[in-house]
Amino acid sequence: MDNRLLERDEVMQICFVTEDAEKSARWFSDLTGKPLPPEGRAADPDEAQAVYDGKPARVGCTIRMFEFGNIDVEFLQPGPEKSAWRDLLEEKGPGCHHIAFRTRNLTNRHAYLEDKGHRLLQRGEFDGGHGRYAYYDTVPQMGVMLELLEFDSDKEAQG
Repeated sequence: MDNRLLERDEVMQICFVTEDAEKSARWFSDLTGKPLPPEGRAADPDEAQAVYDGKPARVGCTIRMFEFGNIDVEFLQPGPEKSAWRDLLEEKGPGCHHIAFRTRNLTNRHAYLEDKGHRLLQRGEFDGGHGRYAYYDTVPQMGVMLELLEFDSDKEAQG
């Protein structure tokens, strides 16, 4: 397999932005029979060290994550501040925000995506400080953003 982007042959997650994560998750729970997952939140802004549109940002969201055997389905409700989440919700309304792939080297994958013309829109640390995320603008090509997730537990040397 060509691994310029992919290190694993799997999509880790698909995310939908919504005005009400709990309401959307309750609907999905009823539809699928999966139990309603607990509410999660973005990391505290000081821990997240988020960057949005090239500048430090204090962004927040609530999350409901359904775990399936092969993929996670996330419902994300953005906070009121400007963010990659809020932007897409305001521009297109509720719907698919991103698909996520796990990476072991965000530095190399970042360079690869930017070389392909996919600008970094937002990045930050996870709640609990065990990894980081980065959203890239692939909306013109895919209709959704691409997210890379790097977990400290399997991170390789960067550079």
